[in-house]
Amino acid sequence: MKRVIVVGAQVPFVKGGAELLCESLAHAINGLDGIEAELVQLPFKWYPEEQMLNDIMAWRLIDLSESNGTKVDLVIATKFPTYALQHSHKALWLIHQHRTLYDLENTEYDSWRFEDNAKVVRDKIRSLDDKFFAECRCHYTISRTVSSRLKNYNGFDSEPLFPPPNLADRIQPGTYGERVIYIGRLEPNKRPDLLISSASRVPEAKISIIGKGRKQDIDRLKSLIEKTGISGRCELLGFLPDDELLRRLSTARAVFYAPYDEDYGYATIEAFLAMKPVITCIDSGEVRSFVEETGSGFVSDADPDTMADNLRKVYDMTDAELVEMASRGHELSKGITWDKVLKKLVLDNL
Repeated sequence: MKRVIVVGAQVPFVKGGAELLCESLAHAINGLDGIEAELVQLPFKWYPEEQMLNDIMAWRLIDLSESNGTKVDLVIATKFPTYALQHSHKALWLIHQHRTLYDLENTEYDSWRFEDNAKVVRDKIRSLDDKFFAECRCHYTISRTVSSRLKNYNGFDSEPLFPPPNLADRIQPGTYGERVIYIGRLEPNKRPDLLISSASRVPEAKISIIGKGRKQDIDRLKSLIEKTGISGRCELLGFLPDDELLRRLSTARAVFYAPYDEDYGYATIEAFLAMKPVITCIDSGEVRSFVEETGSGFVSDADPDTMADNLRKVYDMTDAELVEMASRGHELSKGITWDKVLKKLVLDNL
């Protein structure tokens, strides 16, 4: 029996795509004959800046070479700072680096840009990242966007391996209803506010925002809904149980998903599996790549007026036209399975 450990960093009380991916990976590995997998996580805190160095040290000091006297054959590192772990057989399947140190630097989503010692900490962590990446026996990522960052910032070539959504086997195409839905966390860089502002310009648009958020994020969205006067056709649904989420996805007209420079975006693949077009932005990273590659949606500037034009098109289209638009995305999404991921990431490394 071979033993594999998946390592993940968990912000307590926060659960999103990265956390689901780690859980799903461990579950998928356990489905392989002769292999046993375990998910090991440590809490992660990114502030104050110096705390991140402590987080790195915590991972560096952990010994996962064996457990209870039995050898651990492979460790799979996922996102910062899990790849600081020392192991003789360490594989990288990169979800993302700590993005504030890389692609988010000096953007409006850079939480460190006004800190006095930010540059010192950034430079130190970037240097450590290079060292830790060099220790990995193979380099994979979850998307072309993440591979591009890894090459541009750290100089490492890597191969993208697309993960299927957690609910992939249960997603079914359905009718085209009257609501455009958003699925994801409510943080500013995910830009659910852009959907609200765009919908305020399209009188026939009805929208549903599905996902958890901090109180300040929820209050911000409620204020914008009130300000734009669309409270009668916009609902904030919070977290939904799987069955209700699947129902909403199956009967949606389209899916709005336009985060800033998204690593991957489960919501895109979920939308395609449900035969729904995706409305996104030119700066939405892998989401834009998927939509442009398949033609299964609309891409525009991150501007409410131009976004509203695409939202209006969704309501002007017939069901047959929506099916035709979403068909190539559906074909692509059906081909995203665990088989390729497990062969390259696990079986080829044992």
